[in-house]
This record gives sequence, structure tokens and C-alpha cells, in this order.
Amino acid sequence: MTFFDVLDLLGYVLRFLGSLVFGIGAGWLTVRLVKQEAAAWQLLVAVYLGLLASFVFLGHWVAGGATLGSFGLGAGAAILIWGMIQPRSKKEDEEATPSEIRKRK
Repeated sequence: MTFFDVLDLLGYVLRFLGSLVFGIGAGWLTVRLVKQEAAAWQLLVAVYLGLLASFVFLGHWVAGGATLGSFGLGAGAAILIWGMIQPRSKKEDEEATPSEIRKRK
């Protein structure tokens, strides 16, 4: 095993981790923009198409299946995790007692 083989292996690991983090960030941004109260339909379409386009372009230009797979895992996990969280309404926040506010923190 030569020095360049070690660098290749390190590069694959870093590419996998970087793509995973990028997928988590893209999924979080997608969920955050979609859950806005007064979001226009054009924004929703652009967000979904941007997420799909980043997946397609990453698969087209980056060699190795681990990169594409880790991006998909990251984006899917972020959408599932942050998509399942129900945002509190302003009315619930106004009606909350001080003890309920302390429990939330």
C-alpha cells in the first residue's frame, strides 16, 4: 500500500462525509423553506427542483456511488427528522403559562 493509496482512501472517506453533511444541510433548508406560513407556490417548486437537481448533478459529475448515496441518506434523514416536527403556532405561545415555557426549554 503506497502513500497515494492512503490519500485515495482518505479522499473517499472525506467525500462521503462531506456529501452526507451537504445532504443534511440541503434537506434542512428544503424543510425550512417549505414550512413557511406564507410561502408562494413558486418557492416550493424551486426548492424541490433544486434539491432534485443537486442530487442529479452530484450523481452525474462525482465519481463513486458512496458520494451519491450519502447525499441521499443525509437529505432523506433531514427531511424526515425536521419534517416530522410540528411548529408551534403563535396562539399557543401566547396562551402558554410560565411553567409550560420552562418545560419547553
